[in-house]
Formats: sequence, C-alpha cells, structure tokens
Amino acid sequence: MKEKVYIIGVGMIPISKMAGTYESMCAEAIREAMEDAGLSYEGDKDAIGGIWYGNCVQGMLTSQHCVRGQVVLRRLNFEKMPIVNVENACATATTALNQAVNHILAGVSELGLAVGIEKMLPDLENLDKYPEIKAALPYMGLAAFWAGCEQDRKDQYIEHWRHQKSEILGIPYEETTVGGDRSPFMDYYAVKALQGMKKYGYTQEQLARICAKTHHHSTMNPKAQYQKDMTWEEVMADKLVTYPLTRPMCAPTGEGCAAAIVCSERYLKEHSAIKDPLLIRASILISGRNRGDYDQDISGRGAEIAFRQAGLTPKDIDLLEVHDATTFGEIYQTAQAGFCKPEHAGEYCSSGATSLGGELPTNVSGGLISRGHPVGCTGLAQVYELATQLRGRAGLRQVKGARIGMHINGGGVVGVEEASLGIDILEKA
Repeated sequence: MKEKVYIIGVGMIPISKMAGTYESMCAEAIREAMEDAGLSYEGDKDAIGGIWYGNCVQGMLTSQHCVRGQVVLRRLNFEKMPIVNVENACATATTALNQAVNHILAGVSELGLAVGIEKMLPDLENLDKYPEIKAALPYMGLAAFWAGCEQDRKDQYIEHWRHQKSEILGIPYEETTVGGDRSPFMDYYAVKALQGMKKYGYTQEQLARICAKTHHHSTMNPKAQYQKDMTWEEVMADKLVTYPLTRPMCAPTGEGCAAAIVCSERYLKEHSAIKDPLLIRASILISGRNRGDYDQDISGRGAEIAFRQAGLTPKDIDLLEVHDATTFGEIYQTAQAGFCKPEHAGEYCSSGATSLGGELPTNVSGGLISRGHPVGCTGLAQVYELATQLRGRAGLRQVKGARIGMHINGGGVVGVEEASLGIDILEKA
C-alpha cells in the first residue's frame, strides 16, 4: 500500500462457550483496544471516525437484523459516527478490518474501529425450564454454519461430498454421512483432506501430530477456549468425527469478541505517545471462483495478492495464523500460500517446522481448533495474536525476533472453495 495505515490498539475477550451479552463482550474488547491505543473509553469515543461491526449469527439468535451494530453500540454510547454492519461468513472480522483500512486510505477519517463478535447460543434465563430449547441448542450453533453455504443447493453439496467420500475411501455410498451432529464444513474439510491423502500421500498421523502441536500452543494462551495438552496418540484415539478427522482436529463452537483500532500516518505522527504501532503492509479481501479440485485455490490467489501488495515473499514471514477450522486447514493453506510445496506440506507441517521455535511458527495462539472459532470474531482474534506477538507481549508463547506476521481467514463455501477470504500482513513499526 502506498499510503500507510497502522494498527495502534487491539482488544479481545477470552473465548468460551458462553461469554456474555453482546453489549458486555463489545464493551470489554473495545475498552481494551481503545486503552491500548492511548484513548479513553469513557472520554474519546467521538474521536473514532467510523466503526465496522462484524457479526454473522445475531439475527438468527435474536431476530435483530439490519441495525445490529447500531443497536449494540448505541447502548455503549457510540453515537453519530457511521456504523457499518459487516457479514461475510467466517471471514467477517477480517472484512471489517479491511473496510476500516480502506476508509482510512480514502481519507474519510483518521481513526477507525473494527469489531468482530459472535454468540453461537442465545442468552436464556432459567434454561432448565425449557427442555425442548435446551436440547436444541447445540444444533442451533451448527445450523449457523450451514448459513455460509448455498441454501438452495445444500442437498447437492451433501450428495457431492458423500459420493467423493465413497469413491476415495472405497466404501458404499450408503455408509457415508454428512452433517447431522456436526458442522457440514467438517465434511467439506474431510473431503479435501482425503483428496490430499490420495494425491500427495498425507497421513492421519501427520494430522494428529499437527493437531497436538497446536493444542500445546494453546496451553500458553490464557484467552484460548481450550488449554489442554494432548499427545498425537491421544488425538488419534479420540472420537472420530468424520474420517480422517477426530474431535481434537475440529474447531469447537464458542463465543467471543475482538477489536482493532486503525489510524492514518498523519494521526500517528500527531500522537507521539502511541506505543508499539503496527504497520499494515497488506490488507486484501477476495471472493472464490469456480475451479477444479486441484487448481490453485482462493488461499493461493489471496496470498499472491497480499505478498505483491506488501512487497514481500513467504520467506519474510516470521509467524503465521491460518484458518484451521480443522487441522487439515494448516496443511492446505500453508501449501497454497507458498510456504511449501503441496506434496511436502504434510511432512513439513508435522515435522516441527510450524511449532513454536520452528522456522515458521503457525497458530501459536492455539488456532481455531483450540483458541476457538466464534465465527464473526475469528479474523480479528488472529490479528490480536499477531499484534501480541509482534509487540513482544506473548509471554511463554512468544516467537523470538518476530517482526512480520500474516494471517489467512476464509469464510463460507460456494463450490469447491471458500466463498470469501481475507489476509493481512503486519509489521512491527
């Protein structure tokens, strides 16, 4: 980018199954981001030139559509500035950040706020009095994932994935299943993993070793939803979700909120007291396309654009956060983005190269599978991790000497790839 835009404040609440109300989650994350940026939460709200409120499921859970952000943020005394509601499947929060960056680049204002928030379950008092609703709650969260797919073609997706699983595994079509007690995207990733196993020789043990690595990273992240160490053998022996994916390899549903304050170079120069600003070297947003199963995918195309915008190559990246809705996502996106060749990706990611202390520390936050995956929050949760690392504030999970970080955040499925994808590359300024 010719003009310079900076992240000067980030905030994030711990991700959990039930994290609070929309207002309480927003207040906590935004307060942390504003104070991190040297702003007073009580006194400096009018300084913010625009807010991008990212969320996917609020309408489904509360029937509050159209003005979600205006409703929640007005209750927190954010008034007058433009508030834009952003919904873009799992790439929602990254989209909110991208639009805030473009707002600054356009010269409309000097200071912007991006928020990503998600609840996957409704707030209901005395839930035990409503056993039918309580029993249905787990499926409400899963239904939200189906919303990121073509609604009038869902049956076609189910049939396609079942046929592919049947063909690759050599089992009768009647013995294959899709969805039910799991997000349908677990089947989408399972099919992609099976294709990789068939074409490149990836193994379930490689997936288990990568999964164990990522879960170990989460034990050093106090804001992760799960902070449990697991051996790769334990990962292999856990409940099978859909072959080759076991339960620890799959992201859980959860709730969370993350926020980022972005500013212009002019604003940064006028506020010399700001600590540890981060230069946004690239911020890109693209959509999927129709392609063959093994053609370059949206992650590869997005990474090429991001590296070109940043004037960098994969060798310049010190740490990486990828969209591991399942562990296979790390293998797939690492290869697609150019950090290794597809035929070597399984071995590379399971060798320790992507572990803390390796040549490309990846998902040191614990990733989606352990930090958690509140859909509309995830992209900014990744950005929060990059900011924490690049500023040297990550404690036990600190990547030594980290100066440049990158995240990849995909959302939804249309055809054979994600419907949308956002990437940001940040540099310690």
